[in-house]
Amino acid sequence: MVEFAEKMETQEIRDWASKVTRNVNLTDTEKNISKEVDAWAKKIGETGADANREIAAFIIKTMSDEVYDKPDALLDLMFERDSIGEFDDYQINKTPKNTLVAYEAAKGGNVNRSYIDSGYDTPTWKHLQLETELKYSDLRRNGFRTVANLTMFAEEALQNKKIKTVFDILDAAIVGGDQVFAITGNESALTKAAMDKLSLYVLDHLADGGSPIAFGLNKYAQAIANMAGYTSYMSDTMKDDYNRYGLVKEYGGLLISGFSGARKSADGELLVPD
Repeated sequence: MVEFAEKMETQEIRDWASKVTRNVNLTDTEKNISKEVDAWAKKIGETGADANREIAAFIIKTMSDEVYDKPDALLDLMFERDSIGEFDDYQINKTPKNTLVAYEAAKGGNVNRSYIDSGYDTPTWKHLQLETELKYSDLRRNGFRTVANLTMFAEEALQNKKIKTVFDILDAAIVGGDQVFAITGNESALTKAAMDKLSLYVLDHLADGGSPIAFGLNKYAQAIANMAGYTSYMSDTMKDDYNRYGLVKEYGGLLISGFSGARKSADGELLVPD
């Protein structure tokens, strides 16, 4: 089986596992993969031996960096991403903030000196890992489906944890000051005044060439249209989009990006803080 897996492209194996999990029709090549994996998995289930950890090796190959770090629409929308190796000597130069102070003075005179902070950031490393086990009876009963399901569930669990880790860090970084607009209550308490403040803050702090984005759970993107007085500002196109998708896509110069509140980690926690 290891030799068979080596002959296959990683993406081809992953596509096969995804289709099996979602009960999508397979191509002839993918049907052959199913036969190979089924015979191999059931043999392990019958003998009760996987001394060389072939199942783990198969899943690790399928979830190689090339596949697992595939573009993610949400993170790509909000961040500039790159591939960084665990032991790379990596640092990010900060965009300097202009802290130079100009004074009115006599021509050629002396004034107080001011400085520019041009420091740099280094990565915070997070290592994600999961551990599970398979019953030999499951391998004997379901063969290739057991392996395909485990492959996709493992990737989903790691991907969910990655997203949750990123947004927990962002949420913890927003602690107070003029970057916080407190809404007392749930999404029904959202007001036009609060959204206008948010819009103004983002537009005022937008980096050159950046796109203004407001991001949150879908329930807030839906609640924007229900704010008192907002519908009078919606164009016919915006109303059509809302009726079609159920979510507001734009507000006050901002693109509105929503995330599913139903997508949670296995322990029931939201991936994106409420």
